[in-house]
Amino acid sequence: MQTSKTNKYLITAVLLGIIFHGTSMFFTIEKTYDALIHLFFANHYATSWFEPWSYSWYTGFTVMGYPPLVHQTIGVLSLIGGLKFGMFTVALIGVVLFITGVYRFTKVLIPNEKVAGYAAIMAVFSSCFVETLHIFGQLPSVIGISILMHALPEIYKWLKTSKKIYLFKSLGLLAITVTSHHVTPIFGMVFFIFPLIGTVLMDAAREKVDNNNEVTIFAFAKALWTHLKRIILFGACSLVLIIGCILPYWINTKNNPITQVPIPHGSRDSFIEVTSSGLVFFIIPWGILLLLLPYFFYRYYSKRLLFFGISFSILFVLGTGGTTPIPLMVLGENAFNILTLDRFTLWASIMALPAFGEFCYRFTDGDYKELLQKKWGAVIHRASGGFLAVTFIFIAVFTMTLGKFRPSQPDPIKMQPIVNFLNEDDHDKWRYLPLGFGDQMAWLSAQTKATTVDGNYHSARRLPELTSRAVERLENSKYRGIEGLGSLQQFLTVPEKFHLKYVFSNDKFYDPLLYFTGWHRLSLLENGITVWERSGIAPLPSILPKDDVPLFQKLMWGIIPFSTVIIAILLYLGSMWFNSYKDNKEKQRIYFTIKPASRLVLKLLYGISLLWLGVMLFFIVYMVYGFYLKKSVQMSPESVVTAYYDALDFKEFERAHSYIDPSSEKEISQFMLEISVTDGLLSSYAKMDSISVNVIDQTKSTATGVASISWITPLKEIKTRDTLSIKKEKGKWYIVPKNVDPDIPPDQLMFESGTRFFNHGKRKITSEQTFHEDVLKQPVVEVVNATLVQRDTTFYIVGSIQNVDNIPADIAVTGAIYNKFNKEIARYNAQDIVKHKLLAKETTPFLIEFNSSNDPDRPFEMPENFEIQVKANVATTDLYQAVAPSQIHVNNSELTGFLFNPSIEAATIPQLLISYYNESKEMIWTDAVYVDESVRPQRKRPFSIHLPEMEQPLIISSSLLNVSINGLPNKSIAAKVNPNRNKAGTNEFLIPVTGLPYSYISISTNAYIGNPR
Repeated sequence: MQTSKTNKYLITAVLLGIIFHGTSMFFTIEKTYDALIHLFFANHYATSWFEPWSYSWYTGFTVMGYPPLVHQTIGVLSLIGGLKFGMFTVALIGVVLFITGVYRFTKVLIPNEKVAGYAAIMAVFSSCFVETLHIFGQLPSVIGISILMHALPEIYKWLKTSKKIYLFKSLGLLAITVTSHHVTPIFGMVFFIFPLIGTVLMDAAREKVDNNNEVTIFAFAKALWTHLKRIILFGACSLVLIIGCILPYWINTKNNPITQVPIPHGSRDSFIEVTSSGLVFFIIPWGILLLLLPYFFYRYYSKRLLFFGISFSILFVLGTGGTTPIPLMVLGENAFNILTLDRFTLWASIMALPAFGEFCYRFTDGDYKELLQKKWGAVIHRASGGFLAVTFIFIAVFTMTLGKFRPSQPDPIKMQPIVNFLNEDDHDKWRYLPLGFGDQMAWLSAQTKATTVDGNYHSARRLPELTSRAVERLENSKYRGIEGLGSLQQFLTVPEKFHLKYVFSNDKFYDPLLYFTGWHRLSLLENGITVWERSGIAPLPSILPKDDVPLFQKLMWGIIPFSTVIIAILLYLGSMWFNSYKDNKEKQRIYFTIKPASRLVLKLLYGISLLWLGVMLFFIVYMVYGFYLKKSVQMSPESVVTAYYDALDFKEFERAHSYIDPSSEKEISQFMLEISVTDGLLSSYAKMDSISVNVIDQTKSTATGVASISWITPLKEIKTRDTLSIKKEKGKWYIVPKNVDPDIPPDQLMFESGTRFFNHGKRKITSEQTFHEDVLKQPVVEVVNATLVQRDTTFYIVGSIQNVDNIPADIAVTGAIYNKFNKEIARYNAQDIVKHKLLAKETTPFLIEFNSSNDPDRPFEMPENFEIQVKANVATTDLYQAVAPSQIHVNNSELTGFLFNPSIEAATIPQLLISYYNESKEMIWTDAVYVDESVRPQRKRPFSIHLPEMEQPLIISSSLLNVSINGLPNKSIAAKVNPNRNKAGTNEFLIPVTGLPYSYISISTNAYIGNPR
């Protein structure tokens, strides 16, 4: 009596997978791109199982935009050991399911126990799986493709035998796939199930003939006709499952189609032009499998596996992204811009695993072993096998630890201080915005009931301010340059529209933008996060709007996914119970044997493989040589200049110092000291976007280089042009350091006195709502003048505001324009062309822009009137106003002068508000200019500004009738506070200009302090 034996290779693979992935996932998964997003969704189900609407992100969105099974599973497990326990448990289940899935999938394609066992072991260290789990954190994708591979043998058996138990089991597993990840069954039907049907028909046709040569198109068509009913029945049932199991998802997709601007993704890049994308989305997923591509195509284009060969080829090409035009042609522009094409590479590399397992088996135990040992000898054969094994495991380990070499996320943030802040004093009654959090923002959202305008699942976005820009998240908007910062500015400038009161900044890059748009620093939390606040923001209403769905959709969404798992388990348990009492001697007939190919085919395959191996080795050597050249940056003047600025950009000052001429005897301490005293917008808040180096006057040992650099800052784009002297010593090029500014203040110790302000906040310990703090008297401010002007097709409100009170004011200026029917055309706030913090009696100009880009769908309308609303609240912080202009000169269109800082605070980013006046001394325009370098205490900074030769804007209306201050008419406030106003000296600070369309200008200063004392 023959006893059944368990495959020892499979057991080994599962144990290796649990050890290898189970121990490492605790250090990697939390730092992946998507894992914490799934954790956030899981928290939603754990707290609101049948409620699909979430207010946490995007001012509200529906979770029906993503199949729920994996999230619900994590949510259920979180009730036992917490959310992270649920996430790690599901990840470990995914590891086991993937390994066993590859095993069962291999037995369908190559029905050999040893080959399947080898493939399972290879699956453990597959770099595509390692990257998907440990770098991307795509748990639903892992679960979905793993369950689909488990379903393929059942589908094969149903189509071959027509036994209903196999149909039920295949549909049960397919239902789990559908409720885990919607994209996998849709594309899996095309790339996995359709080729499987072709393989079934090949096997059925083979059974009717004597040998493979007799399997013709006619025999194949006859087999298709015989099995057509089974195929149609399975296809119909599959379609019902794909639609029915996640019917609410399809209804939501129809009602809320994705109409947003496509977000760039590295998988769509040309891998030749963007080598980093090629590494992440092509080289790493394929790994060592690239060396064996000729064998994979040879095996999959055999007659029985022909359809898998076609599928494998299509997946391989689609995975090349924008490297070739084929993916765009096949998918169409819409699908190409929405889908992330790395999934095709994942599926192609998974499809290669069965053939890879067969190759390993033949290389170690089969016919290739004997053949290669005859050609190479036993030693070389074993050495090459060891090299392949070590390389395969090394790539897996390298992929797993890639985040250590190139971190994709900021350092871990302790969320508890932020959660405590949101819980105290009803701070969760307002929305917040995290900046510089990376994907950890999802973990913060999972721990608090406070809501944010941002989010981490861009397909669910509804706000036009987000969908109209190619920006995935506001928190990392700086990586999208000017476009990303423009999207962020819309929220920071009009926070009252979104009830946005708090910003948690983990990246000082955004701090200047926050300050100049009217925010102020509130506190520094113990985890290093800076809290910024905007005054005068109303709390969220007690009842928020939501898109409700019928009850049957909520019940389907909450019941069906888990039911698919229960049904599948019962089907398998029932099948095991039935088979244990059945003496089943029936053996499935599959006409497949691993046999050596003909000598001609084998010789051709061997030659092509060697040629391909040579090409790949040349490519690897070329990459290593390119990497060497990149590291050997001192081989030419251009490379050393580029490397020097690159090191400064990433604040790698020791590396930058290594490029300084050693004969200059400038020690690292002196170099660091010189850098530490340089501050400002360019030095501290700029990110290099591009650099171009032009070398002139080069000799054998000296050269002069001109570096043209484009910098992205939170406030503007800066273009610099630096000239550097370069010299060559001992075969290496070095940069000759420049002289340091010798400006030294006259006094070593300075004294400064002044008035400071302190707001007690809540003086009574009570949990009752007092609008966040005890109500203070609002400062009285006055709009001195206001004019509606037009330039091209854009309209502006320009004017000036004075704080006529005796306490500092924090102001927000809102403007609205109306047509001749008094219908509102647009409404917006003054952004950074205004001083948001005004000392007593201080005046500021302001400019409000009404750009059509704020609402691109609105047709052009001509305004005839306007309205201004000013909100003023007590200001106690960021009241630094010491920097003043001096020695002002106007020569034609050049405005030059100095900024002097008489205080003890460094003005990190000085701002000049330049107002323009006509002959009647009426303000017609205001603009903001930022000085790139800081003004240190007791020092001066020269500036030079090119005055624009702009035409005078068209004045549409000039009136103060529709101006209100804190809800009260501006005119009555002005008359009450200053009944006997003396206008003498009003135009005292106007600077006359000649030869320009305007007659006078005035200068107001503002400054941001990066690190206040």
